[in-house]
Amino acid sequence: MNAQKWLTFRLDETCYCLPVRQVREVAHFQPPEPVPGAPAVVSGIINQRGDVVTVLDGRALLGLAAQEATDDSRIMTLELEHEVVGMVIDQVQEIIELNESDIEPPAQAQALILGTYQQGDELLVALNADQLGKLPEADG
Repeated sequence: MNAQKWLTFRLDETCYCLPVRQVREVAHFQPPEPVPGAPAVVSGIINQRGDVVTVLDGRALLGLAAQEATDDSRIMTLELEHEVVGMVIDQVQEIIELNESDIEPPAQAQALILGTYQQGDELLVALNADQLGKLPEADG
């Protein structure tokens, strides 16, 4: 299998990656408008070039502690199979080349995590972008 380009980014102390082909845009953080009754992982919605985009909290999706946005925070807009969603991330890193076959699957299957890849001293966690759009039911 040929190498693909992956965008690496940080949430907390961990480095994650997603295929570049699914990343539409990475923009400076702007506070999303809240959506009453939405699941806890939904930060809100933004208007991006005339499109209403649901913005997910990357930290909440991965079970990490909440944190206020910083100057490094970004909203990464992803083109998924049937929709476009945004995800708040702590910091964008770089684009790397990676063969999907080099990703080690997790010991126990997890919907959001494809697996891990050791890049030098850094362990990258590869995410399954298509699972990001499959939100849990609204809190209630």
